Amino acid sequence: MQELSRREREKLNRYNEILNAARKVFAEKGYEVATMDDVASAAELSKGTIYLYFQNKSDLFASTLEMAMEQVATLIAEAISKNPDDFILGITDIIEQQLSFCEKNMDLFKILASDSFHIEIHSRVGKNKESKLRLEKTMYENMKLLADYIQLGIDRNVFRNVDPIDAAFALLSLIQGFVFGWIMHPEETRLKNKTEIVTTIFLDGLRKIDL
Repeated sequence: MQELSRREREKLNRYNEILNAARKVFAEKGYEVATMDDVASAAELSKGTIYLYFQNKSDLFASTLEMAMEQVATLIAEAISKNPDDFILGITDIIEQQLSFCEKNMDLFKILASDSFHIEIHSRVGKNKESKLRLEKTMYENMKLLADYIQLGIDRNVFRNVDPIDAAFALLSLIQGFVFGWIMHPEETRLKNKTEIVTTIFLDGLRKIDL
């Protein structure tokens, strides 16, 4: 891999600094209230500098989502690499790591769970073709990473023969559902403690098996 030049490293660092500042601002103020001026202030940069990297607020927020999904992809990849042959333990690890990540980033997921955010992000990010394509690409890569692991489990006769993409989508949707449910009542338990029930529902389902 070609080493980045000093100028490229500085540009990448500035890009990440803006994203980290934006994430804090969106978490504290909410998507609707937050402004580019707020982000500039948090990043200790001029608003003009922010616009050198991002077209508008929806583009900036889409980029924070992309960063979060890339972090999730890293967690999935690490869990798979630690459990290349034990697929049950691997799926459990994937679930636990994602629940822990969501718990640590609860403020971000609170924004994602809000109705106002969904209206805003679908209307504005949906019109920004570049942002929409980037998000779709990152989401698909995460799905494919998980689906390939599930397919390997199918090939090894650990999992039954199902569409691995459907299975990956079902797992990610199940995790998301538990995350959004937990956001409503975070004081009840740690999200990480839901690992066992999520794993059981996904791997065994709800049907009772008579012995």
